[in-house]
Amino acid sequence: MNPLEIILILAVALIVLGPERLPEVMRVIGKLLRELRLASNTVLREMSDVLDDEPSRTAPPSAVTRSLPPESTPERRPPEKT
Repeated sequence: MNPLEIILILAVALIVLGPERLPEVMRVIGKLLRELRLASNTVLREMSDVLDDEPSRTAPPSAVTRSLPPESTPERRPPEKT
């Protein structure tokens, strides 16, 4: 929104609500926006935590084998020719 649109919206709000109620309504709108922002941040943080934990829970068995030290991994020999 450009500044002209904001000024127009505020002028209409001043005419409709009047100078007595406008500060109260703006305060309520500010509180609602703050609560909405906090709620959305909480949801995003929880989703991020779940997504960060997800790969470690569902790691394929091959990933576990690769993370073992070399002495713990089984030796692979080429198949013998008969």
